[in-house]
Amino acid sequence: MDPYEELLAKREQLDAEIMAMRAAKRPDVIAQIGRLMQEYEINVSEIEEWHGRQEGDRRRGRVPPRYLDPKTGATWSGRGKRPRWMAGRNPEEFRIRTGESEPAPPAPHDELTRALYGSGMKISHGFGVGTIRRTK
Repeated sequence: MDPYEELLAKREQLDAEIMAMRAAKRPDVIAQIGRLMQEYEINVSEIEEWHGRQEGDRRRGRVPPRYLDPKTGATWSGRGKRPRWMAGRNPEEFRIRTGESEPAPPAPHDELTRALYGSGMKISHGFGVGTIRRTK
């Protein structure tokens, strides 16, 4: 038998053993959780509430659009890949204004961004450090 196939067979056997051990331990773990819940007077609804908060912390909500294409009405939140209708243009041209008297909040690195978008340079953000590279 090929060494790769041997390893796959061993892994399959180990996975089966792990599942069997987990199934055997499960009733004891559930009993222990039940005892702790009684000792600390925790009810199931508190666990469900806690679990819901944990789930909510992981998900990011929808972000309102910041940019609008006046020709098509398409919008972009500013997250993710830049839309084609903004290609080669200054993003500030498309910024959605909240009101005539209220200027939109400035974009991060506003002057630098304007200067670089016009020069054919692209800003890519890594781990907290922006890098600049020529795209043309």
